[in-house]
Amino acid sequence: AINAVGTSVIILLSYVCILRTVLRMRSAQSRSRAFNTCASHLTAVSLFYGTIFFTYLQPASSHSSLDKVASIFYTVLTPMLNPFIYSLRNKEVK
Repeated sequence: AINAVGTSVIILLSYVCILRTVLRMRSAQSRSRAFNTCASHLTAVSLFYGTIFFTYLQPASSHSSLDKVASIFYTVLTPMLNPFIYSLRNKEVK
């Protein structure tokens, strides 16, 4: 759990730095392009780390069959969705 928390804090801090930099841009078009570039990665990271936090950061007494669904989600479904999530940036898919 410490490893998941540590890496997610690093990712979160990097996104805070990116957000600060993007908000300082003068052009609205540049801001929009920067947000669109980061959105797909943020979606994939949120899906992956969200299910990990759901599974591992709850009391041991409250584990249920829903944990199995969450573990399948982050080990199987998230890697399968990654190509789709990242392809949403392509104009041909839109």
